[in-house]
Amino acid sequence: MARKSWRPLPAITLLTGEAEFFKKLILKRFTEDLFEKASPEIRGFQATPGDRQAQEPTLAEVLDELRTPSFFSTHRIVTLEHGNAFLAAHGETLIPFLESGFAGGHFIVFVDGKLDGRTRFAKALAKAGWIVDCAQPYDRPPPWDRRTPVWDSELTRWIVAHAHEMGLEIAPPTAFHLHQRAGTDLAILSEELEKLATYLGSKNSKTVDAEAVTAVVGDLREDSVFQAIELFLEGRQVEALSAVGRLFAKGYHTSRGTLTDPTSISLLFVGALLPRLRALRRAHAMAAEGDGPEQWTAAGVVQRPFISRFERHLSAVRPRKLVRLLDHLYVIDKSIKSGGDAERLLEMLVVEFGAPG
Repeated sequence: MARKSWRPLPAITLLTGEAEFFKKLILKRFTEDLFEKASPEIRGFQATPGDRQAQEPTLAEVLDELRTPSFFSTHRIVTLEHGNAFLAAHGETLIPFLESGFAGGHFIVFVDGKLDGRTRFAKALAKAGWIVDCAQPYDRPPPWDRRTPVWDSELTRWIVAHAHEMGLEIAPPTAFHLHQRAGTDLAILSEELEKLATYLGSKNSKTVDAEAVTAVVGDLREDSVFQAIELFLEGRQVEALSAVGRLFAKGYHTSRGTLTDPTSISLLFVGALLPRLRALRRAHAMAAEGDGPEQWTAAGVVQRPFISRFERHLSAVRPRKLVRLLDHLYVIDKSIKSGGDAERLLEMLVVEFGAPG
């Protein structure tokens, strides 16, 4: 947010999106930069997403906090984390406060994901409040962009800028190397940059190079089952095998929880891979009749933005290999469900079919 475009903090602000680290940074900047005199007093509520046993704050409790005078400041900020359910229940009741305010109080709600812009509250907020989207930066260029280097991404650029704020200099390829090792969690990346600052300080240096990253940052990356499938379908056998190994070692972390059981991880891999292979089989059959990308998209086999990636998969998984792979997947699925060694079965699948052919 450009400082020159700010105006006084409105009565209600929503911080949306998946990047919790950004939300905390923005809250900090609000409290430091938007109040000329004493910093506001901050009180917080937190709802636990998906936990019906969690104690949700009532509307009366929130309003009492917002309207209670502070002994330490003329302003008061009340925050609510994971506020989706609260807004769904009380959003319309809050609409009048967008104009009248809370007698010096400011309500900042952390929303998981996007706000439904069709509601009366969302429309009123867009006029009289703030909605700040805290989106997670992408760690790769778009899949249809074949010209941009793999290291040139939103996340890489954020690391470069965040490192600069810490007094460090890091080149974009080195920043990519950092998030390849540490993962995409912004809080963890910030911690790793702090460690690098300490490490380089002992050497009277401010430049982060690949050697420093390797020395300081452990292999902390959390792999996705779907990322492992992408590597597998592109014929990047060694990388796919490493990704699968890390999934078994560290688990598959999602917004809904963590899978650590090898059986669950393997079944998810097989279940997600099957429809991708069926799409490839259909595209190969259409290609044999002379059809190409235009016909694939018209038939719903692949969406237009992903054609380049899909063509790489077609090249790496030829028809003869595809038939064998589909047959083998059904055998693996049955073996896993009957108590077979899920970890070994999936790793052997990658070893046998992970190379192009």
